[in-house]
Amino acid sequence: MKKLLVLFVLFITVSASAADIELPAPEKTGGIDILDAVAARQSATDFVDEEISLQQLSTLLWVAGGINCDDGKLTYATALNNQDMIIFVFMREGTYRYNPADHSLTLIRDGDNRVLTGGQPFVAKAAVDLLYIQDTEKWAKVGRKIPAADILNCGFAHAGLSMQGVYLYAASQGWGARTRLSFDKEKLKEFLGLTDKHNFTLMQCVGPKN
Repeated sequence: MKKLLVLFVLFITVSASAADIELPAPEKTGGIDILDAVAARQSATDFVDEEISLQQLSTLLWVAGGINCDDGKLTYATALNNQDMIIFVFMREGTYRYNPADHSLTLIRDGDNRVLTGGQPFVAKAAVDLLYIQDTEKWAKVGRKIPAADILNCGFAHAGLSMQGVYLYAASQGWGARTRLSFDKEKLKEFLGLTDKHNFTLMQCVGPKN
């Protein structure tokens, strides 16, 4: 009985550690010319329910909000270098939180929960649905008084800057992408275990399309 208990504990430990994803190093060179990507950038709804590779996911998330400077700054501009954005990643196999510091994904929920990210039929087909959440508590540490409205505006600005990079990467892959503001914030707040200190900004679908 004791041996079985030990084996069970080991199984749970291995399963828990395997739930998180250590992403491979992102691709930082190559791709199409930047002007070609800008010209090809467009919003799409004709997604196909097709998974992307782990390498593509790695590069996508690095583009969205990874670290690209030795001093820890991100791939998109942030006001006062206040890195207040959290990116949640909804995919077929689960819902994750992206961790720029070590370029990894932490599992939040198992299973396909893409349908929770909006009422439009295409959201459940996009390979990846990205939810951009601003952690407003980070603004308490900037060393100056910032008006509440300005803080929320920065959240939307940060999300928009990040999303444009995703649009360009999607264009370089021949994928589609679409920014969305229509989703059930209260349902997602409960699902992700968030609080009133978390500002819901925007959602973005991205992945292969017809």
